[in-house]
Parts: sequence; C-alpha cells; structure tokens
Amino acid sequence: MKKFIYIILAILTVAGVSSCKDQDDIYQQWVKKGGYTYPEKSTDLKAYDGYNRIKLQWAYPKDPSVTSAKITWANGTKSLDVNYSDYVGKDTIVIYINNLEERSYTFDIVNFDADGNKSMTTEVTTSPYAENWLLTHSEREIISADVQSDGSALVKTGFGTDEMIATRFRYLNNAGDTITLTETLPAASSTISFPDAAPGKKFEYSSSYCPSEGLDTIWNAWRRSPNPIAGKLDCSGWVATCNTVATRPTSNLFDGVIGSDVNHAWWSYDKTTFPKILVIDTQSSTYMINKLLLYQNAAGGYAYRTNNNVEVYFGNQLFDINAGSDYANTDPFKNAVYSKSLVYWNGTAWAGVWLPEMENVRYIAIVFKDSRRNGNALFEVEAYGYDTSKD
Repeated sequence: MKKFIYIILAILTVAGVSSCKDQDDIYQQWVKKGGYTYPEKSTDLKAYDGYNRIKLQWAYPKDPSVTSAKITWANGTKSLDVNYSDYVGKDTIVIYINNLEERSYTFDIVNFDADGNKSMTTEVTTSPYAENWLLTHSEREIISADVQSDGSALVKTGFGTDEMIATRFRYLNNAGDTITLTETLPAASSTISFPDAAPGKKFEYSSSYCPSEGLDTIWNAWRRSPNPIAGKLDCSGWVATCNTVATRPTSNLFDGVIGSDVNHAWWSYDKTTFPKILVIDTQSSTYMINKLLLYQNAAGGYAYRTNNNVEVYFGNQLFDINAGSDYANTDPFKNAVYSKSLVYWNGTAWAGVWLPEMENVRYIAIVFKDSRRNGNALFEVEAYGYDTSKD
C-alpha cells in the first residue's frame, strides 16, 4: 500500500513540475533577460494655472542614471522633451506650457536613462484660465463720483469682488484730455481721487483678477461708469418765482456772485407773508441732482442773514407758489421725490441739502416758514449733479 502511495505522489510531482515549466515558457517572451531597469520617476509634481498657460514643477531626479524626460498632453498628441543637463545644480525643474485652450489637461511625465529605459509615469491634471473664467467674476460697484472743492473728483466704489486684485481708471480732465490714472484702487479699498476731473462726464474703469495660486493677473475690458461725475451745474438759465414782492430780483440767485452785496441777492423785505414760497424751474427734465447749497450773506456779519426755518422740496411737478399755509398737503409737495427741513442759526452763512442719491429733478421749492429779521434773503443758489443730455 505504501508503495502505491509513493508512486502516486511521484506522478503528481512530475506533473506539477511540467505544468510550471510550461507557464514559465509562456511568460518568458515578456521578461527582459537580466531584469528590466526602471529609472526614477518624477516626484513632487505640481501644476499651476495661468492665462492660457500652465507651469509644471517637479523635483530634480536623485537617480544619476536619469538623463531626460518627455512631457505629453492632449491625449499624447502634444509633447515636449526635457534635458536634465540643462538643470544641473538646481533642486527643481520648472517648465511652462503656453498657448493652451481654456479646458482641462492631463500632463504625463516619463523619465529616461541613457539606454532609453523608461520610468513609471507621473501625471497631473489642471485647467488654465482665460475669458470664460473672467466672465464668472463680477465688477466692483460704482457708488458715486463728485467734484470736490480742490477740483478733483472723489470716486466711491464697493469693495473688490472674489479674486479681484485692483481696479484702474481713465477719465476726461477739464482740458478735454483723457487721463489714465497711474494709481490703481486695491480690492480692499473703496475711494480714489481723479485730479482736475471734468464734471458731467462719464469715466471708464477696468478690474484685474487672479486665482489664489494663479500665475497671471488678467484685466476686464474697459467699461463706462453708470453715471457721469457730479459737479456744480450751470444754473444761469434757471428761473425762479416767488409769492411775495421782492426788493431784489430772483434772477440774482443764479448770477454766480456769492458775497455781501445785496445787489447780487434775492431779497423779499416782506415781514408778514408766510410761508414765502420760492419755486425754481431748471428749464429741463434731464438734470440729476444730489446737492443744493443756499447762501445768505457769505462775507461775515449778520446783515441780510435773515432766514430761520426753511423747507426744501425736489420734484417733477410744478410747485404752486400760491399754495398757502396748507402747501404741504397739495399734490406737488406731497409727491416730491425728496424734501428736507433746514434751520439757519443766527450766524449761518449757508445751508445745504444732500440727497441720499442722485434724483432726476426739474423743480425745486424753497419754503421760508418765518424770518429772524427784515424778511428773507438768499444771495446764491448752487446745485450739484449732472445733465444727462451732456454726458
């Protein structure tokens, strides 16, 4: 019995050896004699996106047998050879791939030794950015632009939006020249000044953007401001009427003279008629107004500083100078786009009304509810904003 078992085991052993030998013969054609040599593959591979380009970066190989690399992309239809001898002494290999479309790419890197042996492949997927990416980023808001006392325009904006770097500007100066401002407005700031800016003209602006690890800052196309720069309006053609007899005419309100000479003022010596209602017709429906200044005697002293409680109304219906004491309940006054109460203290030279925002206004009503002395007087009316027909 034992002899039989030994014979069976011997047969099985011979069969197993024969089977393994057959398998070795099958795989022998795929095995390189002496074993296959794999050079070191690229390590620490990183990709950085840019404007229609990318930057590839990886570690200089430690394997001294590695001599070159091949980069392939676009499903192997594009390639670039890298000679490591050009980077001797450096720790990092940096390669830029330009002229790419705005889409996803996979970049494969294979190292070679002098005998042509190939390393394992290292790959990275990334997407350069361009106009489509830029379209997903909103511009900053332009809030206001007003000429200041020094002749410059103060421009107020919203803060920068996502991935915004800065905003640049160009505008017209008072000589009619286009000025491209050298200073840019950082994303974290919201005000900038235009020296010698021409009022009543729109300006242009453009913002730049860059991803947090992007290579390139790219700029939006120039666009016009939604509104012109607000400044002092030419009021010389405006007409004013009043419900009381004037000792000095209403036309003096717009003669451009601010001082102490009552001959350049409107003055109603009437001490009994109240309210005095003075209505200004700008003669146009194209004015946008955000500020009104009302001057008394501006040269000092109390002469002709007569006003006390005053109300100012802005609207596009003609205010009735004869509305009487119930004026506030008449339609033009009730439908005013904005109104404001003022108090001239005993020494006040002027008072102003700042509207919360630009308003399209044709008519302005100034209501004098009482007087400190000698009736009521105004030496000049100044309005600020812009004329939409001239922007």
